[in-house]
Amino acid sequence: MTSKVIKKDALNKTITGWMRSYDVIAPVSSKEGIHFRKISDAKEFTLQGNQKPNYPPKSIFLPQSEVLFEIKDGSYSMPEAPKRRQIILGMRSCDARAAWLLDTVFNQAEELDLYWARKREKALVVSFGCASMCSSGFCDTVGSGPFGKEGSDVMVTELDEAYYLEPLTEAGEKLTEKLDNAESGHSKAAKEIQKSSVVKEHTQADLSKINEKLYEAFDTPIWKEISESCLGCGVCTYLCPTCFCFDIVDEVDRSERVRNWDTCMFRIYSQEASGHNPRPSKAERTRQRIMHKFAYWVDNEKASGCTGCGRCVALCPVNLDIREMVQVITGLPIQ
Repeated sequence: MTSKVIKKDALNKTITGWMRSYDVIAPVSSKEGIHFRKISDAKEFTLQGNQKPNYPPKSIFLPQSEVLFEIKDGSYSMPEAPKRRQIILGMRSCDARAAWLLDTVFNQAEELDLYWARKREKALVVSFGCASMCSSGFCDTVGSGPFGKEGSDVMVTELDEAYYLEPLTEAGEKLTEKLDNAESGHSKAAKEIQKSSVVKEHTQADLSKINEKLYEAFDTPIWKEISESCLGCGVCTYLCPTCFCFDIVDEVDRSERVRNWDTCMFRIYSQEASGHNPRPSKAERTRQRIMHKFAYWVDNEKASGCTGCGRCVALCPVNLDIREMVQVITGLPIQ
């Protein structure tokens, strides 16, 4: 596929051109920080270094609260599918990889989640790599990196005076076909930026050995030790780009069935109708979270369920660090 370039002073013009055929969802700045939403003006699009929004863009495909259907006059109706195709502009590689991982849960032919699938099939992901890694990030140790390509249709590298675009899918190639072709100098500069983006001190985690060690520790007291300070607030899972626990409730007053985000870190999440709770303490709930990321997902998909985005590290109110927790349990580093 042919790489393309957009001169920096032509970016807004390019986005405006895309907006004629697509809804563009992009990071914008507000008092609450950076968040993704549909933009009406190309000037709203913002990139601030290697920053990413605290609130994960998985919500584009899996909203925090989503109406599944409405009941009226004895029949039900589902929400309409997106009418226009969408460009998700400015996702970071860790979040694009998260969408790729969540496709293995929601977007498989034999177990298709219609609500997720309808949004995904309408969306093109134009992701921006990170020239330098964020302070809490460790994407390069868990199978990806600041320029990881999984989940993206186009990967963008910011150069001094232009943006270098690598189409990765047929849809991405079609989106960029009218842009100027990149020259060899552009390609060389992009490769140098991508190569220098990783932290030299970081080493690739041995996921198969971590998987094995976690199972060996399954019934040991270590889980109680590492979870002592956990508040059970759910911040780590709500802000995780790959966590997908949800609850379904019937809102009788609105005659709606609604899917809401939930978290395995809440005390009653696993409680059964009988009153029995197989995860009665923080120890079991912490074990579930870590096993899901570094054991169960590795079993099923041969990939870590953690993208190394670092949100849970940076935003935990008691400074729990999933890298340190895994290393304490397994003796193996995730740097």
